[in-house]
Amino acid sequence: MATQAYETLSNKSTQIFRRQQDDLPAHVTKDAYFEDHGLEHPKTGYYLDTPRREHLPVEFIQANGTYLWVYLHQQNNTWITNQGGIIRNNPDLGWWLIIDPQHPAYVYQEASVPLTLASVTTALQQLPTRPNTPDHPTVMEGQQEDINVTTGQAQAEAQRINIVTHSSNGALKGNPPFIFTGDRNTSRKFINNFDLWHLLNQNNDTMKKPLSRVVTLLSYMDGDKVDAWKEEQMHILEKAANDGVQDTDEDLWNDFIGRFKNAFTNQNQREESYQKLCKLKQEESLDDFFAKFKQLAFEAGVPLDDKGTIKTLKHAMNKGLTSAIINSPTFDPTAEVPWTFKQWEEQARQSHLKWKAAAEFTQ
Repeated sequence: MATQAYETLSNKSTQIFRRQQDDLPAHVTKDAYFEDHGLEHPKTGYYLDTPRREHLPVEFIQANGTYLWVYLHQQNNTWITNQGGIIRNNPDLGWWLIIDPQHPAYVYQEASVPLTLASVTTALQQLPTRPNTPDHPTVMEGQQEDINVTTGQAQAEAQRINIVTHSSNGALKGNPPFIFTGDRNTSRKFINNFDLWHLLNQNNDTMKKPLSRVVTLLSYMDGDKVDAWKEEQMHILEKAANDGVQDTDEDLWNDFIGRFKNAFTNQNQREESYQKLCKLKQEESLDDFFAKFKQLAFEAGVPLDDKGTIKTLKHAMNKGLTSAIINSPTFDPTAEVPWTFKQWEEQARQSHLKWKAAAEFTQ
């Protein structure tokens, strides 16, 4: 079902026709969830839980010259809303991405063409993904107390794979990244999530072309901490356009990621990760220990096979385990070629299994 269009909402009630199937992409619904009670059933449609009330009926419509989420009020067997039902800047609800044809800034390019100042400006000037409206809903939410609804929520999270609609080259599959607001503590996770999404959709035109890839990532950034930086990226892309750079030039992406990391990642992360690595001690789970050790070594930029890393590993493992490895028949401290990290890990696992088997036998 296409998004239903209505005229300007006023104080008067407007009848709203609810969607009969869950056809909105995950980045639009976000925390809204769909309940299917059957076609033309008055309870079929989207719902939202808020701190004040749960199971509030909502709908995504075209009105007032834009797209809006609105609260609904049931009147007999019909649903109505008015201007008081407009949901304003609720972070639990989303909007169109710039890669969606419905987004006002959407630009479709069939082939690789040189960037133009107009196309870059059009693509970026409307990056905020939600309408710029006041902060709080008004009377319609309170009216929900009069509505009796059935239970049994079919939460959107039950859908393991989200689909982001894109008409030119099929759908973008998988889970898109969360909205990045400028928090340095989440920047690494944000980029990792986007990289995974990129890898999953590497044959999709949206991800193949560096320009659209940059713009797509920018569309997942929102908030006061990132707005000025996003504007700066627009000017940088404008300069690239004036210099005749094409949208297939990978330097657009590589340079952009470099600027992102300089702006939003923790510049002291390597040193902090190295300090954590030096203090790491094995606890009960050997799997957790090696996973954490390798993660910190990666973040610290320390090669696993480095002599210093192996020394750190010896001190991090339980003394008994380290002694068991050194006393194993396969270990030769005088060998011309020292053991690799992988050999230490494999022997540690073997020694640990022998210890567990012996402990069970002696019980």
